Amino acid sequence: MHFKIMIDFSPIIKNILAVIGGLTIIITFFEVLFRIVPQFGNLKAKFWGYLARKWKYRRLEKLAIASDVENAVNEVVLDLRSELPAGWIGKATIDWVDKDIKIDDLKDEETILRIRPLENQDENLISGIYFFFAKYLFPAVKDIVPINVRKASALHISRRAIRDKKPFLTQKFESGILEASIKEDVSILGYIDKYEEIDAKGFFTGAFLREIHEIACRSKFKELRNKIEEEIKSVLKHIGEFAKNIYNRTNPDWKWSRKGPATSYAFLLVAQPFHGGTDPYVNRIREHLKQGVERIYIMGVNQEKGFVKRVVSDVSKIPQCRLVEVFDLNRDYRGDRKGICALFEKGTFEGEAENKIESFFDNVPKEGE
Repeated sequence: MHFKIMIDFSPIIKNILAVIGGLTIIITFFEVLFRIVPQFGNLKAKFWGYLARKWKYRRLEKLAIASDVENAVNEVVLDLRSELPAGWIGKATIDWVDKDIKIDDLKDEETILRIRPLENQDENLISGIYFFFAKYLFPAVKDIVPINVRKASALHISRRAIRDKKPFLTQKFESGILEASIKEDVSILGYIDKYEEIDAKGFFTGAFLREIHEIACRSKFKELRNKIEEEIKSVLKHIGEFAKNIYNRTNPDWKWSRKGPATSYAFLLVAQPFHGGTDPYVNRIREHLKQGVERIYIMGVNQEKGFVKRVVSDVSKIPQCRLVEVFDLNRDYRGDRKGICALFEKGTFEGEAENKIESFFDNVPKEGE
């Protein structure tokens, strides 16, 4: 005698699907929460790591990796926000993808950094830092700035950031990404070496990157675009020679400024005199403006912050001068840590200058912040 047992699996399947659906909702909720609230960054890593170890869920393992590296990348790169032009640097959000990413694949309109994960977490961190700068330097003009200039800039600033924040990874970066990039394009070497020299006096992030970005913006629809690398090399040469000869008292006046086909700029190095006020500096700015210089970089040392503020404030009152920004330098023109720079442009006086100056020098928040 045979008995046929019929079992209805539909309730079991429904329960399993309900559990999976519930887990998906919970996971999605926490993922969104961690993205919205930056303070949960460390908790995010522990949370995804715990779930990954508990359930061996591949997607969660990937999120755990992404979380750890995201936090580390942000720790390294966000300090440079105060050096680079406003809007260039934001918070890194990494999306790990199953393909190799090249610098040409990085698009301005995407807010997520897409990187192929590696087994070695140090290499993931190094890749995250490099691709971050490769993506965010020269926004809106990536197609105009030559790729070797962009690569060299991203490589240099990545190496500096790693050297300052994660020095134990410097050799790994140099033997990995840096060496591979040079082998792929040896012309990068001609820039990397010179970047180091001008960065030692604060001119790389201070003036060079800003001038290159401005040149690219102004030459977008002009013939100069076809010869932009020549112009970039000329700017780099001028800044390099100026940085080397800052204390050369026989330096002719023309060395303090440069007029090119797209932009013109000048440097004013502020040092507090034993007696006297800001008049000599203000008068020098007036001379530059009369000579047709459009952009002026006032550079000072942190130890004389009060006097630098006075100079910047008095220059901002010149009717033909517009304060663009005041920002930090990684080194001052003497080579010491932490410098100050203010960028002025020839233009209409703005009432916002005082707020910008107070906000930078005295950490007074702007209205509405």
